[in-house]
Amino acid sequence: MSDTNLLPMNYLKFVFLFMFSLNSWGFDCAPVTAPIWNTASDGVQWTKFDLAFTPYNKSDRVWQSSMSRSVTVRALKIDLSKNKLRFLSPEHHVSCNPASERYIANIINESKAPVIAAINANFFTMPAGKILGLAIDDQTIWSDEIASQTISSSGVFGILNSEYFLETKDKFLEQYGPVISGDEARKYEFAVQAYPRLVNNQIITVTDSVLNSRRARTSIGVDAKSNEVLLVTIDARGEDKKSGMTLYEYAHFVESEKCGVSQKLALNLDGGGSTAFAIPSQNIFEQADRCRKLGNIITVQKQKNI
Repeated sequence: MSDTNLLPMNYLKFVFLFMFSLNSWGFDCAPVTAPIWNTASDGVQWTKFDLAFTPYNKSDRVWQSSMSRSVTVRALKIDLSKNKLRFLSPEHHVSCNPASERYIANIINESKAPVIAAINANFFTMPAGKILGLAIDDQTIWSDEIASQTISSSGVFGILNSEYFLETKDKFLEQYGPVISGDEARKYEFAVQAYPRLVNNQIITVTDSVLNSRRARTSIGVDAKSNEVLLVTIDARGEDKKSGMTLYEYAHFVESEKCGVSQKLALNLDGGGSTAFAIPSQNIFEQADRCRKLGNIITVQKQKNI
């Protein structure tokens, strides 16, 4: 074969490799400024920073090459040897003025609980506010109906015998049936059910088949290095066309060491307008939809023996 005949083949090889390289770009991210962790209380740190990232083009199944989108990250890092996770759920209608108030602030203030920090928690029915799926802390069974969370990708993040886990809804259904008994539920120091599971053993557990809308997001997880609990939100202050991440993008964000909140376990919680973040001592109360009713919130409180 002559060198002339090799030219088309080499050209096609070049084109193939070039197209392959375009589609092999992966997720990339970079904090606009280095995250600074501030102290909210002993064993509770918080940070806020803007993060640039490469969006995912689902139609072409390719990560874009430039970090052309950004979100505002608000996160809490919690040492559970000094603190505890507790749910709060409004016992009655909580009034809220969208011009000046946040629903999460009013829940905390009306409860008079010693809340150090908080985020929103389970999915729930509107307008009743019924919690969907498990919500258990070591004082209260807030919701015991495993089967009420019907999404197949539903999972449970929990603490049992001081060990963290992230399991599927199906495993809990096999073990307990659709409703967990009180005696079984009280074995858990904490459990919250939502969807989807994002990261398990530092492996991303969602594919790009998940919902593609970019929204504000909330999650609970475990820091990949310190083994502390991480409560993370993006764009808790509000949403517009330029804000938010898809679930696929968000899973890559919470797994990546480059993004500032790398986690070995992570479960997506209710998001969108429900996304909320609060540190009462700092007068920080944010909620994407200011007065959207929340079925419950996860609060950080001091251990009684500290």
